[in-house]
Amino acid sequence: MIAVVSQFFNTPSETFIRDHVRHLAPGETVLVCQEPDGSDQFGYPVLSGVPGPSPLSRLPARIANVTRLCWLAYVRDGMSRRDEDRVVEFFKAHNVEAALVEYLTMGALFAPACRRAGVRLYAHAHGADSTVMPRKHLWRHRYRRLFAGADGIITPSRFIANRLLQIGCPNEKLHVSPCGVLPERFTSSKRESGRLLFVGRFVEKKSPHLVIEAFARIASRFPGARLDLVGDGPLMARCEALVRQENLSDRIVFHGYQSTEFVQRMMQNAAIFVQHSVTARNGDMEGLPVSILEAMASALPLVATRHSGIPEAVVDGETGILVDEHDIESMAKAFASLLEEPRRAAEMGHAGRRRVLDHFTQRHTRDHLRQAMMLPAMAKPLDFAEGPVQ
Repeated sequence: MIAVVSQFFNTPSETFIRDHVRHLAPGETVLVCQEPDGSDQFGYPVLSGVPGPSPLSRLPARIANVTRLCWLAYVRDGMSRRDEDRVVEFFKAHNVEAALVEYLTMGALFAPACRRAGVRLYAHAHGADSTVMPRKHLWRHRYRRLFAGADGIITPSRFIANRLLQIGCPNEKLHVSPCGVLPERFTSSKRESGRLLFVGRFVEKKSPHLVIEAFARIASRFPGARLDLVGDGPLMARCEALVRQENLSDRIVFHGYQSTEFVQRMMQNAAIFVQHSVTARNGDMEGLPVSILEAMASALPLVATRHSGIPEAVVDGETGILVDEHDIESMAKAFASLLEEPRRAAEMGHAGRRRVLDHFTQRHTRDHLRQAMMLPAMAKPLDFAEGPVQ
């Protein structure tokens, strides 16, 4: 029996956490979380309310989520004894042998309970927890304690693994395992010529405004081109103002937060997937964005940046075009190049899907994680129907 530990199980952008629950050890999993919303979708035993609420938890929901993270990150150094006892009792009652804890900050918080319960601890690093938090002396100290006691540290890219090496994580404890996708969900369909697609939170490290600026530079040359943006966040107002300023309201559409099924349909119909990831001013970086892999599985050519783990998935000139961070002019030229050569764009898209089938499926993720966590072979392995290259 394993435990998957996460603060939330219903955050729209954290599909990878829900995939871990569904595919890592089906039927042999329990859940631990602070907020119970969304945890009942899996049908597994759940321990919620851990760690207990901060004094800021009475704030409105959207603000409270941020303040709780800050409380965990900067104020609380470990769980209360009562919370720790609850976790230990829950683990023992369900014969938990190993725990996958999402994010290093949560890993540091749950390490004492895992140690007391005799449960192997594997902390899964993602993005901000690996790039922002280590800039703080307090968290470098906490992470080193985590590294010493954890049985393994899992990262989505070699880039993130190298960052953790630099702050003291032993190399032998590091396991690189990108968050894979189910390719059969992202098959190609009839493409709409000139349709560009961005999917992601409207935050600094994903820089949707830079995608809009790049599109604006080529819009007059390609009057049939359109840009769809799926997502929301603090940069939405800035992006909307930029679209009005460029007089592109009839060619750029904001769709807001949408379901996984909506994103799948958008990827089936788009012609090019775009993302201009950058290092935010506070140091926040991507791990390896799942949307990048979903787009590749959809046989979409990519235009993206040489940022964090992205070049580990996107092969420049083969499955897409990579540009430097903040190089809006080069991104615009990449858009133009693929719009002018649709056959080349299609070839890149098919090469990207083949690369996903070879390296970035849920089967790969499951097998990597099970090996890293020293889990026995499954009595009834999942049959991932990956489907042919479309």
